[in-house]
Amino acid sequence: MTEQVKQWFDALTQDRSESARMLEKPSMRGVQRSVVDKYSDQAHFIYELLQNADDVKATTATFRLEDNGLYFIHNGSVLFSVSNPQNEEADTKNGKLGHINAITSIANSNKTDTSIGKFGVGFKAVFQYTEKPHIYDPKIQFKIERFIVPHMLDANLEWREYSETVFFFPFDRKEKQPQESHDEILEKLKALEFPVLFLSSLKSVSFKAADVTGEYAKEVTRIIKQGGITVEWITLVLELSGGRTAQRLLLFTRNSGSGHPCSIGYALGENGRLMPIDRPAFCFFPTKEVTNLNFILHAPFLLTDSREGIKAGEKHNNELIEQLAELAANSLPILRDEKLIDDGLLEIIPYDDARFSWPGDRRKISFRPFLTAIKDKLQTDTLLPAAKMEYSSKSRSYWASDADLVGLFSDEQLVQLTGTKNAHWVFPSLGKKEVLNAKKNALADYID
Repeated sequence: MTEQVKQWFDALTQDRSESARMLEKPSMRGVQRSVVDKYSDQAHFIYELLQNADDVKATTATFRLEDNGLYFIHNGSVLFSVSNPQNEEADTKNGKLGHINAITSIANSNKTDTSIGKFGVGFKAVFQYTEKPHIYDPKIQFKIERFIVPHMLDANLEWREYSETVFFFPFDRKEKQPQESHDEILEKLKALEFPVLFLSSLKSVSFKAADVTGEYAKEVTRIIKQGGITVEWITLVLELSGGRTAQRLLLFTRNSGSGHPCSIGYALGENGRLMPIDRPAFCFFPTKEVTNLNFILHAPFLLTDSREGIKAGEKHNNELIEQLAELAANSLPILRDEKLIDDGLLEIIPYDDARFSWPGDRRKISFRPFLTAIKDKLQTDTLLPAAKMEYSSKSRSYWASDADLVGLFSDEQLVQLTGTKNAHWVFPSLGKKEVLNAKKNALADYID
């Protein structure tokens, strides 16, 4: 550590000590709790740690859960820095704020246009479980006391590899027993939702407890690129104490205007066919925003303070929804070319108008653009599923009132009966009568 860095660190400790005295006044105690208790899911801080690890270019991350605390270890190449606390306002605007300055502040971030983590607020979620987080970096080791006050540590961790950054969160909160903290975090670690799917650097996340081990990993088996869209065949794997579960996805990605990728993900069954998947909207990690779509969507949304919802009424978010809807529509010709569109498509795409709020409602984010964009694409391209894995355009398509008609009259006979060149029965396994009998009136209207 240089003498300049030491001087800035000492000055930062003094500055934060003065701020802590303010926060500890009876009139200000609610500030700390309001920052820490933003999350209904207390163990959400795990996602915050993974975000920050990805921001500093880590490729692997490990959680080591012990009775007295949690260790978080990653191999990020961007190390902790400290800047002059007297220049924090200018450094924040210029993107030069030190990591330690950010992690010991409230809502003052070192976030840049290319990073997704936010040391200023997101990291504070760890205080649900600890009073004094410890941080061991290759260049500097310190702990945080009184919520925002950094102090140098006298000793390093003997077992830490030099290139690793290690966080230690002792379970020392008076309001929470160590065993309760241990059990809550373990359950969360075993149930993370696609933690490496949308990260740019982090390839695997592992965790270890006394009698449980696990690892989340992403395997990309095939990639194609078409019209500015990258398509990846992905297998997401969870190895949990010797057992293995896997989720196969087909991911369509295109960069948004902000430089971050926007993605649409379709689930694939064991037979390789598309199948519906019910997940909330993702902003690198799952939010609690219900989409009413049977596929996954991800974009760099502006989120609410709790990071659980997408901010409604934001132009940025509305534009991202429009981009995602266009991406979903443009994924259909690629799905067709891969012979992945059949009658099951109707279980995946949105068709019920009543399930979507109208754009412009500032109270909630609207996913209606997906319904509009996909319907327009089906009406104007050759995408409607016919027999023998063929596809038809709207003008050449006929929908049977009864599915048995498709077996009675071939497409060739349909041409003779209707006089329409290259006529096709479409949605051949779904007769209109069967759809109405199943009380799926919205689906019947959509196909009509």
